[in-house]
Amino acid sequence: MEYESPNPVQKSRLSLKLKPIFVGQLFIMETLGHPAYHYHDGSFNIVLMANEGITPTFISEYAQTKSSEIFVYEDDIEEINNRLKDELTKITRSLSIGNIKKNAIKHTNLLSMQMSNLYKDPFNDDILVNQFQSSRNFSTLLLNNKDIHRSVFRSISNSNYHYTFTQPLLSSVMLLSFLQYLRLFSEKEMENLFLTSYFKDIGMSFIPREKFEIANLDEFDQKLFSKHAENSMLILQGRVPFSEGQLNIIKNHHFLNYKIQSLISHQEIPDDDTYLTGIESTLISAIDILIAMTTHRPYRTPISSFKALELLKKVISDEYPQEYKALVIFLKNFSSR
Repeated sequence: MEYESPNPVQKSRLSLKLKPIFVGQLFIMETLGHPAYHYHDGSFNIVLMANEGITPTFISEYAQTKSSEIFVYEDDIEEINNRLKDELTKITRSLSIGNIKKNAIKHTNLLSMQMSNLYKDPFNDDILVNQFQSSRNFSTLLLNNKDIHRSVFRSISNSNYHYTFTQPLLSSVMLLSFLQYLRLFSEKEMENLFLTSYFKDIGMSFIPREKFEIANLDEFDQKLFSKHAENSMLILQGRVPFSEGQLNIIKNHHFLNYKIQSLISHQEIPDDDTYLTGIESTLISAIDILIAMTTHRPYRTPISSFKALELLKKVISDEYPQEYKALVIFLKNFSSR
């Protein structure tokens, strides 16, 4: 359906009132109180009128033909956030009722939507606490239902959310599944590691979205990315119940990346307390790297699991040979089910 475009004066004001959201978030809304817009070639064009019914067909066609983002008024964003919080809280309380796999997949969609909002407003305590509580309940569901891990992982992989929101969830689901396979950790330890993994990249919220589409970053942007782990720790510290150990893992979770880069560039990593390592940090970092290398990015194609494991072998097999062998076997089984 075509709508009359705003006049030049209205267009200049729209940029001050509109914010982008992932179009999939409209699934939880029946209508919006204001029009919604598509931004193209420097211009806002109406694609949905105020109080017009929102249908799955509209969302699907918009995503396929226009963009993954749609611009809406801030008042509507507040309403979307409130509705999302309510929906997430509702399903979090009833995850084990009915079809557990279906509930889990719906839960991951809602978590991804809210993580998108959290990236835009990382100091919003209401969103952060709700996301933390919901993801903790989700980890409990996974711990109690090993048989759904693969289906949930595949559903996240096939979703259309930006990789900055799916990467932490994919890594955390695989991590928890691997931890259960190892049988070295208690359920509480596995829950804590799942949450640590899931929130470890929240510091990326300080990085402009367009930077995630670039293959070759300049020196300034490289420093910006390198600070995200420390920023994640600072964002979370004192706001959610993470222990000092969990915060240290978050702060240092890229130490394996630095080891890999040192292999490529033939430069040594500083031998000091900057890089705190241990089995928990190693597993979180290894799974995160594995997921990152084997999933698509806008600036590169993924590599095979075999190649990713060969690279990881060079940085973890000497210190943790049994865990590395277990990871190879686990991944083979996880991928073939």
